Amino acid sequence: MKKLVYYPLFIAVAFAIAGCNGGTQVIDTADSGQVADMRNTMQLEFRDWENVAGQMTQSMIDSGALSRQKNPVIAIGRVTNDTMQRFDTDILVKKIRTTLLSSGKAQISTSLQNQPTESGLTAEDETTHVVRANRGNAEFSAGTVAAKGTLVAPNMSLTGKMIQRNIDVDTCWLCAPKQRVEYYFHLSLTNINTGLSVWEDQKPILKEGRNAPTF
Repeated sequence: MKKLVYYPLFIAVAFAIAGCNGGTQVIDTADSGQVADMRNTMQLEFRDWENVAGQMTQSMIDSGALSRQKNPVIAIGRVTNDTMQRFDTDILVKKIRTTLLSSGKAQISTSLQNQPTESGLTAEDETTHVVRANRGNAEFSAGTVAAKGTLVAPNMSLTGKMIQRNIDVDTCWLCAPKQRVEYYFHLSLTNINTGLSVWEDQKPILKEGRNAPTF
């Protein structure tokens, strides 16, 4: 008799477990329907980066800061992640860079040695300097090695910071506790010749729910 009672229950539990492990779904980011169906999360995800990068880039262009600078060349300075999540800030910055380059409004310097490493400062792309170190190398045709005085120095720099705040939200005493997560993205564009900020903006992303990211 007990087998008749528990056997259906065992089957139901097995199906429930199988349903929780439904496999991996690859999201096509070009498909608006699939993107809209992505489960909400308290962490930063694809749509957050896309929206903020687009808003920041458009704000920079609309401000006129780039058009006022003759031949703007931007060096990427320090962009700090001060949130409670581990991620590379290039997730945001790369999107802004590619949008700017595609717009033709500015160029990006990758040869400036301003990236800190354990061995000292290095460029984003060290190839520029590695090639120049081969001047006089008999294995290379002298006319193909980059000459002195050909590097273009940046005249603007982009820096920023990403901040996160977790705030408890009042709920009824029978309800599960909820939190609001506030993310703030701040970027500054500086004229290197004058040292003055020529554009700044801050964009917030607010989320409310459970399981807020913490340290």
